[in-house]
Amino acid sequence: MKRFVFAFLIVLAVFLYGCEDKPSDSLVLKQLEGLSLIGEVKNYKRLNGYKDGSYYVVEFQYDLYIDKDKIKELDKRTKKDFFANMQVGLLLVGIVMTCGDKNPCTMRERLKFVKGENGWSVVEE
Repeated sequence: MKRFVFAFLIVLAVFLYGCEDKPSDSLVLKQLEGLSLIGEVKNYKRLNGYKDGSYYVVEFQYDLYIDKDKIKELDKRTKKDFFANMQVGLLLVGIVMTCGDKNPCTMRERLKFVKGENGWSVVEE
């Protein structure tokens, strides 16, 4: 009987440890997938996470390896669509302002999440 209780407590502890009330790193990395249009994200590292009212804020950093060939290809694909071209242009201006000519560029960011009935989702600001 003692073995059963001990085994139950271990399973319960593992279950509770796995159910932490914070967004996972995979959710953060999913938000960075769009950067694959211009380069590659490597060396992701979670720096901090904390509750801010009903939100959960995740601070993280990563290295962005910019691929000039991908940027040229993206420019060709968005030439005909004014709004898409404008969005790409703004994204690139922001990256150039942050990185300059460094490649890779170490980026530090934060995302704000809110928990709903379907799990965590990013809050747009």
